[in-house]
Amino acid sequence: MGLPARYVVVGAVSMLTVALAWLVYSWPVTVQYFPTYAVTYSRGLGQSFELEVINETGHPVHFCASMYGWLPNGSFIEIGKGCGVGRRNFNPKALRQYAETWRGYKGVEPGALVLLTYLNDTKPDGKPTLARTAKSFTIQPDRVAKGENVKATIKVKAKPPHNKPSGRENTEFGPSLQLWPLGRITECIPDYQSKTAYCYEWRLETVYYNIRDTKVPTIAARIKSATDASYINSVGLYFRVDATTSTAVYFSAGAAIGFGSTASGSASYSANVYTIVLRNTRLENSTVVAGIGGFIPWEPGVYVVGFYGDVALVRYREYVESYPSGASSPTGYVADVYLVRPGAARMQRDVIALFQDVDPTPTDDSGYSQIFNMLSYYWSANYKWDDWKIGVDFVVITNEVTGSSLSIGIPLIRHVSGVSPMLTAATGFSFSDQRGSYVTPIALLRAFLRKSYEEVLDIGGWYYYPNTWYEFDNRYYRIPSIFMDLYTQPQNTR
Repeated sequence: MGLPARYVVVGAVSMLTVALAWLVYSWPVTVQYFPTYAVTYSRGLGQSFELEVINETGHPVHFCASMYGWLPNGSFIEIGKGCGVGRRNFNPKALRQYAETWRGYKGVEPGALVLLTYLNDTKPDGKPTLARTAKSFTIQPDRVAKGENVKATIKVKAKPPHNKPSGRENTEFGPSLQLWPLGRITECIPDYQSKTAYCYEWRLETVYYNIRDTKVPTIAARIKSATDASYINSVGLYFRVDATTSTAVYFSAGAAIGFGSTASGSASYSANVYTIVLRNTRLENSTVVAGIGGFIPWEPGVYVVGFYGDVALVRYREYVESYPSGASSPTGYVADVYLVRPGAARMQRDVIALFQDVDPTPTDDSGYSQIFNMLSYYWSANYKWDDWKIGVDFVVITNEVTGSSLSIGIPLIRHVSGVSPMLTAATGFSFSDQRGSYVTPIALLRAFLRKSYEEVLDIGGWYYYPNTWYEFDNRYYRIPSIFMDLYTQPQNTR
């Protein structure tokens, strides 16, 4: 016997109400500052965490990923690892725990490092061609900690498989697949020629250094000669950090991935690793406002401005597990990652602290002079000069070295043997204003001769930059820096 009509109507209305409430409750919100990633949040029953990897045309990519977070206390946490075809669901517990540690930091979005090994085309016989890269996405801690669903989408440079295996090959490969754990069949990267599938994993191997709340030099000038110091009237170093409603300030790690015991040499470099993004904050800091950055160089020295920050240099090593044999071994690939961010303890108090400093021994191999020695030996240099003043700003250097228009490099503060000295982290601005306004970092160096020498001397200097190409926003750039050796010379001799 059927229900009375009035109950059917009431039941239908109730179901419609529940459905509408669910739609409102689960309406997705997407956050994107950079073309290389987007994070979508939604609400639902329970919590899910999905990583999606696509190529530039939006097609799914066969990948293996290892994800890590940099905690406020300086240590590292594994967020998830596994393989997928286009996407993979992970247990959200570790991501939620990571988010919990960053709650209370206003306007701070911490990054998640994603080390990827992925299928980039295939050979005609079906053998996979692999690529490796370092990427990231950032999270809003409150959303994640409250249990919202998270879908992180990452773009990589990848070609689709060139040739799919023939039906005969697939049939031969199929029976052996049936013997494997079900999840491995579609997730790991297959080699149809050898009838083997491979799962790749990046493991944290070495933390070379991990320093909290230290001075991070951002712009610096070195005067090595006492004679040059007596001729130069003043040196001005200017730097500004400002996150407004239309821009986000980001701090990016530098990653070098290479084969062998070191990631030097033919390594591929990436600056697509965001350690911290600051948004909609009142953390405006300027050397001009703070009254720092102006020097009168009576003596030789290294003159520096920068911010108090946390720095770390870590190495990951790639391992592969093959199926159906189950054998596991290192592949020979390593990833060195140089991370920089404003000091977490200060950010918790809504502060980014800038500083100025002087190293009075510019020719030894310690302190800031050690950084200059490393740059002058390993990095490339451009020469600039003028009659009585010299000026180097971010825009000029970017154009001259084919650099990224949105970031300024921060070289290694300490060189470690076996790690590429070309590594540099970066800080810069991303604009999210719908009007498309153009924003660049504010970073510049000015130096002037003493007036009595303007008619007889020129002032010049070498500024340094890494002569390597970093992947940044799925394109390749050099990362400009403002670290400069200053000199004087008689006029008409250059």
